[in-house]
Amino acid sequence: MANTQGVVFDPSGASTSDGATGNVNLGRANELIIAELHGKYLEQAYRGNVYYASTATAGVVLPVFVATTMTPTYSIWNPAGSGKLLVPIVTLLGWTATTAALGTFIWIASTNAGDRISAAGATGASPISTFGTLTAPVNAYLGSGKVSQMRFSASGSTTLLTGQPVFYRNTGVTTLVTTATSTTQPWWTARDDWDGTGIIPPGNAIHLVGSTATLASVTATLVYAEIPL
Repeated sequence: MANTQGVVFDPSGASTSDGATGNVNLGRANELIIAELHGKYLEQAYRGNVYYASTATAGVVLPVFVATTMTPTYSIWNPAGSGKLLVPIVTLLGWTATTAALGTFIWIASTNAGDRISAAGATGASPISTFGTLTAPVNAYLGSGKVSQMRFSASGSTTLLTGQPVFYRNTGVTTLVTTATSTTQPWWTARDDWDGTGIIPPGNAIHLVGSTATLASVTATLVYAEIPL
């Protein structure tokens, strides 16, 4: 088996002319020192594997999480048989209307969701008994012929979960009482960087909801990559 070796040295003193052969730089722990030439996800976007799943610009009101029957307004479902892993990159949130209340936005999950809806209580039923109006995610590479294998709904239409969804992860984005006349914090950024910490395989769905009744309408985008199994 071939060995890959590098040289441990302080890279701040390195300078190599065009056309010359340089060494692979290692740190003191023998870690490979690298620098990105382009953005972190450019290669996946260039290959047409990155998508945006967004609400309409007016946004939606996200319901309160309950571990029983509930109707989320933002859902993305990786159906069984898609042949892809859904790998979230970042969640982007923006307040659009209505006085907000204290609460935190969280992701919940429907596991063993299969690839089709089924009547509540049926033998082997999917935990998703209805799914809202489908909206096609947008490929990050404009003009790419690739289309997402995910099912996405955020139109405010009803998706009914009857299979006791489970808490998946916190976004770390918390709301306070916010109105259009607020004079503090007039501009802010609300984002949740997943950074490779979540994988939704085929037959599972995730839903964006509130830990409490946040009340406000929010515009939301999940940026995600589709990775072959």
